[in-house]
Order: sequence, then C-alpha cells, then structure tokens
Amino acid sequence: MAKLKIGLGCVVAVVLAAGGLTYWQASSVLDQLRAGPKAAVVKAVQSELHRAPRRVLVRLPPEPSAQTILLVGSDHRSTGLVGARSDTIMLARVEPSRHRVALLSIPRDLYVAIPGHGHDRINMAFEYGGERLLTRVIRETFGVRIDHFFEVDFRGFKDIVGDLGGVWLPVDQRYFNKNVGTLSSNYANIDLQPGYQRLNGDQALAFARYRHGDNDFVRAARQQLLLRIVARDALGNDWNPLHVRRLALSLAKATTSDISSFGEVLSLARAIGQTPTRNIIRQTVNATPLLLDGADYLQASRTQLASTVRHWLIQPRSRKPRHKQLRKPAALPSAHLSPDGGRGRELLAGVSNGIRTCAPDALPSGFWWPEGNARSYVIADHPAIALYATGGSATRSFGCTPPGRTLRSWTTLQQRSAATAAATRSTLQAAKSIRSHGRSEAPASG
Repeated sequence: MAKLKIGLGCVVAVVLAAGGLTYWQASSVLDQLRAGPKAAVVKAVQSELHRAPRRVLVRLPPEPSAQTILLVGSDHRSTGLVGARSDTIMLARVEPSRHRVALLSIPRDLYVAIPGHGHDRINMAFEYGGERLLTRVIRETFGVRIDHFFEVDFRGFKDIVGDLGGVWLPVDQRYFNKNVGTLSSNYANIDLQPGYQRLNGDQALAFARYRHGDNDFVRAARQQLLLRIVARDALGNDWNPLHVRRLALSLAKATTSDISSFGEVLSLARAIGQTPTRNIIRQTVNATPLLLDGADYLQASRTQLASTVRHWLIQPRSRKPRHKQLRKPAALPSAHLSPDGGRGRELLAGVSNGIRTCAPDALPSGFWWPEGNARSYVIADHPAIALYATGGSATRSFGCTPPGRTLRSWTTLQQRSAATAAATRSTLQAAKSIRSHGRSEAPASG
C-alpha cells in the first residue's frame, strides 16, 4: 500500500500559515483540522495525549514549555479509516526556552509490542487500532509523553505542492518503476531522471513514496529532504494574503489534529519561527536488521532505544563562541578516494553539450558509475547536465549493504549569458549516516 511520510514541515506550514491570517480566517483553518469524520479520530486520540508513559527510558529535567508532537503520514484510500496504515512516523520535540526543535524518525518496520496483537511492525498499530493505538504504542515504546498529534493524508500532499507551483529538488539517481501487475513491479509508478529539477505534485509524491529497492533509512532521508524543501517554500517571503490562505486551507484539509485554539497555534508558530536552523536536530532510531519467517524488520533493544531518546532529547544546542575569534572546526575524517580511470570525465564528455565542466576523477572506495547515469537537460531555459555514482546504498535488502554508504550526485548548470558554471554535490545519506542527518544542496547558478 502506498504511503507518504509527513513531518515537521507540515506542522510548521500549518501553524505559521494560520498565524499569518486574521483571527476569523485562522479559526476557519483550524476548524478543518477536525471537520467531518476527523472529529471522531481527534476524540479517540485525545484520551492518549498528555499521559505519562508506564516506563521512562531517559529522565529529563523539567521544562514546562516543551511539547512533544506526534506526526503521522497515512493512506486512507482503500477502506476509509479501517485498515489504513501509517508510513514511517516522526516525533517532534519543540523546546521554546532552548530555541530548539528535535525530530525523531521512526522506521515503520520497527518491531515492537502492540497491546492485544503481540509483536509486529510499528505501523501495524495504526492498522489494528488507528491513531489512538499508534499513539499509545509510541508513547510506551519510547517512554515519552505526547502532547499533540498531526496526521496528514498523502492525498492532500499533491495539492500542497501544486499550490506552491512545484518544488525544486536534487534528484540523486534514476527512479523508475512501471506497475504491470507483477509481484516485482507491485509499487507505485515513477519515472524521474537524475539532476536538479522542478517536480510537480505527482512527481514529488512518487519521490517521497518510492520504496522499490530502498530500505527505511534511505526512504526516511529522502522524505525528510522533500519535507524540508516544502516547508522552506511554504514559509518563503511571498506573504500574499490570498496565497497564504489557500495554502493554509490545503494543508488543513489534508491534516487531522487536536490543535484547536488560536493561542496554541501562535505559541507553536512563535517557538518554531524563533528556532535557528542550527538548533533543528534530526535523529533516526538506532536499530538493527531482523529477519523473521522470511520478512524484514528492524529491532531495537531497550539500550538502543534509550540511546536514541537521549540523543534526540538531550543533545545540546549549538552555541556561539564567547570570543570573536572563531574556533577552527575539527577536521572531518576523509574518505579514501580511488581513481576512476577517467570514467567520470568520459561520461560527462558525452553529454556536456558545450558546457564547461569540472569532472570528478575519483570515487570513494566501493562506489562506481552505473550505466545510463549521465544526462543533459534544461533548467529554466539554461543547459544543464547531471551525473551520479552509487555505493549500493539503495538496495532494499538490509543485509546486502554495509552501513554508512551514500549516493552522490552532481548537477552542473550554466547560464547562457555569463558562460560560467557552478557545480554542487547533493548527498542522500543512507543507513548509518542517515542516523545523524540527511543533507542535500541545490546547485547555484554562476
């Protein structure tokens, strides 16, 4: 079943977009969060909110202003609210006094105890008992009180991206699948070429949901990248009242939440808006592969869960140096590079189309240039080329890929007038690397 993970980006967009409206406009937006059948969902979940877990993994210093928000992306296409599943879930910790927001991505294949259903993937809690049971399972698994929840149906995501006029993304590799009804092709259709490009709603949704040949960690990084860009674009400088209201309504119609008061919206908007980028922490559950009866899961011991929660909640915020003299940052460990025998330059030469290029001539150990990995195309009327190398990080089998591998891609854009080029690297962190953060950068034009 196709699903979409929605994270803090939608929370930010909802609360800040609503905060930019007049009181009555914001009230109409908030009403959408529990309109129609959503009301029953909100009522059910509210009984699980603001409750202390039976066991606490990490003792936290009291911080009255802090809030923990459960973020869920769901798919209700098949049978309404019954039998739907959530995608990989996210917890967001908003700490106004520390000017800090911490995100915890929870893999949907995490093997956990589900009351009344034994042990299963954590996203099955959503199918068994809806949002209420999922909230309870997450609270007890991670030992944290949950204050609010946001659920976004993937069907509304296309409208959100459409209202933004599409989103620019550095697509790191070739994404292709055509569902012809066979077991091996039983995934959503997708056809994306590598390179920096504008994606429409359908394409962005396919990019976020892609799972044919991926594992949870790779998918989580890709989805976080998309959500950060959507949030950035939604919160841009274009505060046209009509545009803001349309965007806020699209977000609210696709969202279910217990948030009901304008004061709560303003409080969240203020806390998130005043958080510098350096204080936005991203964490993924420290888990290991588990194979049961031929099915792939992820498992995390109590020690692993406690370590995850500790890094998520207690990691100190960034601080500015006391003195004007900036400290020299510690050197990052350098990857061992091996010459590629001129293959990268050869590939670029075949698609350069007159663009002056800066061709890579070495790759990290274990990386290679796949077939059909270079192409030339046009970005906003300017010629561009794209090239990517792989270390095999997107393989779906958990046991086939060493942790820490990444996919690396390059996009070069040349402006016709200046005849200059600028190249950037977009890196999609996978496996172990994703547990700290996923990073991707858009190319700058020269």
